Amino acid sequence: MVVALVPLGIAMALIVHYTNIVVTIDDADWQYVLHRPNFAHIMKLSLAPIIGGGLAMLFAGLVATTAAGREGRYLPLIMTAVLYTLFLPAIVGLLLPANLFLLDITGLSFAEYSVGEALSSWILSTPFFVLIYTMTGFKAAFWAAIGAVLLAAAVFRFMGPNNSNFSVTRTSVVTTIVGLSALLVIMFGPLEIFEVLYNEFRLN
Repeated sequence: MVVALVPLGIAMALIVHYTNIVVTIDDADWQYVLHRPNFAHIMKLSLAPIIGGGLAMLFAGLVATTAAGREGRYLPLIMTAVLYTLFLPAIVGLLLPANLFLLDITGLSFAEYSVGEALSSWILSTPFFVLIYTMTGFKAAFWAAIGAVLLAAAVFRFMGPNNSNFSVTRTSVVTTIVGLSALLVIMFGPLEIFEVLYNEFRLN
């Protein structure tokens, strides 16, 4: 179950990350009109939510299944959602400065910095950034957790770990397809769908 949940954790983390970038742009420009941001910039900053989302779901799933086992259909998923909500902003918040530092030293950053300046900025800003990102990220992480659990429950209803013919590989492939589909709808689907998330996140 834990392995099959990881792709959904990554997909939800990327959706949160994508939405947060747009909200940040909006906060910086009072004349901002909602539109799709530069996709190249999104991809450059995606390493942190990919790793962070995967780790957050992995840790959450491991703790939940260790504590709850497979008691009932929904208790492990509910526990996973709660723990994912707690883990996601902290882990991604810790990895984002490292992501920016990596862009700086590889010359892919959006601004010109020396390696020394990049390293200093990363080390000095990380504790405060992680604290702020974590404190302000629980609401988004909660909705991400709800989304991941609902999608997982739908998949597990037909091919979950409580079924006698359960296959980790097959179920993980399905959750990957489901998670990727949700991500593509938010990033490239009708803007009205994304606008709902944007308005919800903007009210934080």
